[in-house]
Amino acid sequence: MKKSTLLLTMLAVGSAAFAQTQRLVLEEEFTQASCGPCASQNPAFNTLLAANTAKTVSIKYQTNWPGVDPMNTQTQSEVGPRVTYYSVSGVPDVRQDGVTIGSGAPSAITQSVINTEYAVTSPFSINLSHTFSSDYDSIFITCVITASQNFTPAGALKGHVVMVEQTIDFATPPGTNGETEFYNVMRKMYPNASGTTLPTSWTSGQTQTITFARPVPSYVYSKAQIGIVAFIQDDGNKSVKQAAYSVPQAIPVDIGTTALSGVPLYQCATSFTPTVTIKNYGTTTLTSCDVNYKVDAGTVSTIPWTGSLASGATAVVTLPTITASAGGHTLTSYTSNPNGTADQDAANNQTVKSFAIIGPGSSAPMVEGFQLSTFPPAGWFINNTDNGPTWTRRAGGATAGGFAASTACSKIDYYNSANGQVDELYAKNVDLTNATGVNLTFNVAHAQYSTSYSDKLEVKVSTNCGATWTTVYNKAGSVLATTSATTSAFTPSTAAQWRAETVSLAAYQGQSNVMVKFVATSAYGNNAYIDDINITNLTVGIEEQSAENSVNVYPNPMNENATVNFTLAEAANVNIVVLNSLGQVVIKADLGNMSAGEQNYLLNGESLSNGFYFMNLNIGKNTITKKIAIHK
Repeated sequence: MKKSTLLLTMLAVGSAAFAQTQRLVLEEEFTQASCGPCASQNPAFNTLLAANTAKTVSIKYQTNWPGVDPMNTQTQSEVGPRVTYYSVSGVPDVRQDGVTIGSGAPSAITQSVINTEYAVTSPFSINLSHTFSSDYDSIFITCVITASQNFTPAGALKGHVVMVEQTIDFATPPGTNGETEFYNVMRKMYPNASGTTLPTSWTSGQTQTITFARPVPSYVYSKAQIGIVAFIQDDGNKSVKQAAYSVPQAIPVDIGTTALSGVPLYQCATSFTPTVTIKNYGTTTLTSCDVNYKVDAGTVSTIPWTGSLASGATAVVTLPTITASAGGHTLTSYTSNPNGTADQDAANNQTVKSFAIIGPGSSAPMVEGFQLSTFPPAGWFINNTDNGPTWTRRAGGATAGGFAASTACSKIDYYNSANGQVDELYAKNVDLTNATGVNLTFNVAHAQYSTSYSDKLEVKVSTNCGATWTTVYNKAGSVLATTSATTSAFTPSTAAQWRAETVSLAAYQGQSNVMVKFVATSAYGNNAYIDDINITNLTVGIEEQSAENSVNVYPNPMNENATVNFTLAEAANVNIVVLNSLGQVVIKADLGNMSAGEQNYLLNGESLSNGFYFMNLNIGKNTITKKIAIHK
C-alpha cells in the first residue's frame, strides 16, 4: 500500500451555543504479526483507510497473541490496557469511534459505514501538532481541545494522545503470517494508556491544552514516520467524540542501510565479498558518509563513501572480502557521519545478516549434548527463514534432557510455529574418511497436540556442501510422538517420554565432508526435543565381526568404577577413550596389545561428574561405542 498523509482543517459551524464540528472518524484495530486472519483481512482494510484519509485516522494495536510480534513486545504495557478496555478476545478486531461494527472484523468496515459515521458532527474540535528537538531525540506535542457546544459526557471523559508510526516496512516477515508492511502502529500513549482526564462538563468555547515533552522511544523504526493521533473518549459508553492527526515530519539528515547482499546462508569456502545498500532517507542531498561493518563482536572497520544521493535514492557499496572461521556468524553493517554531521535518525542505520562457514569436517566421533549455554553450539547453525519460533536450547534437568543426569537439550517450538513453517538445525561438519559402520544416534521426545496434528522431523545428509540432500530419517505425527497427545505446550518430564533413534550413515563412510541437518516442519502442533546426538563408529560392534565378540559395561549406571568386559577373536591393540556430552576426552587408556579371548578392564570414573558419557573401545581399526551413565 502506498504511504499517505492527512491534512486536517477543523471548521467551526453554527451558533456559539449549538455549533458543531466536522468529525474525523477513528478506526482502532487490534491485530498481530502472527495472526493468519489478520494477514488475509488487513490488505483490503488498509486500502479502504488509504482511500479515506480525509475522513478517518487509524491506530493499529499489535497484540501479544497468537504468536511472535516484535512490535507488541515493545509496546505491550500500553496495548494490554486497551485490549482490556474493549474486552478484546481475538484478533483481528476493529472498533470505529469506540463501537463494534457488525462482527468486529475489518471487513465490517465499509465505505458506507465510514460515510455514516463521518456525517455525525462532533461537539469538539482538536488542534494537534508536534515538533522535535534539534537532534530528533525528543518530541514535543501540543493538543488543544475546544468545545463546539455545551456538552456533558455519560462518564469520565478522557483525552488520549498516541504516537504512531505511519509505515513500518520489514525486509522479512517479523511474525509468521507473512505480513511485512504495517500502518499507523501504536508506539506510545501519553501519559499512558489511561489518557488524561478532562472536565465532566463543557460549555461552548471552553478549551483545554494538553502538552507532552518526551524522549523518542529507542525502538521506533523510523522517526520520519512518526505521527501523532489524539482522540476524546467517553468512558461511560466508550464512544469516541473526536479525533485528530498530526502528520509525520521529514528528517533533513538521515542515512541508513536497506540490505546486505552476497552473504551466504552457508558455504564451504571461508571467504566471500558482500555489498551493502545505503539509502538517503532525509530531505538533504547526501554527499558523504561512513559505511561501517564487523563480523560478530569483532573490530569495526570503516569505508568512507562519497557521491551524490538525492532524497530517497540508494547506492551499493562493496565491502572488502570477509573471511571467517567454521560455524555460525553475523555480519553487521551500519552508516554514520552523513555529510560530516550526526545522523538525525539512527534507527534505520544498521542491517544484520547471519551466515555460516562449513569448513573442513572434524573427525568422528561428533557428540553433542547441548550442555554449554552457547546455542547453537560451536560449529552448528540455524536456518530460521521467518524469524519466528525456532530451534532453541532448553535447560532444566529431567524436564529438558529427559534422563536423570542430562541437564539440557534442543527444542523445536512447533507449538507456536505457523503451519508449514520449516526450521533447520545444522550440525557441524563431520569427516568420515577413516570411519566404518557409522551410525547417527539421538534421543527424541514429542507429543502431538491431538491425533490430527502431524509435525514432522527429518534428518538430511549432504556430501557436496548442501548442493543436494538425502533424507535418512523422516517421522511425523503419531510415528514421531513418544507420549500421548496434549493440548498444553509439551515439555518432557520423565525418561519414559523419550525414545532412542538410530540412523545408519554407512553410505557416507569414506566421505571427508558430511553435513547433517535436523529439519523441523511445523503443523502448528506441539513441541519436540532432541538430545545426545552422536555420530561415530557405532555399529562396528564386535557382534558384527564375530559371534565370539561381545562388549559389556557393568554396572551401568556406574558409581565410581565399572568393568568393561569384551572378547577378542584374535590378538589386537586395544585402547579406551571416554567422551563427555560435549565431545571432550575425559578418560584415555592404552591397554596395549591384548591376546585373544575374554578380557576385563576396570574403568575408573572417580573423577567424573554425574552425567552421560560415550565410551569408545578401539580394537585395531574397529571402534565399538557404548553409552554409559555415572550416578553417584
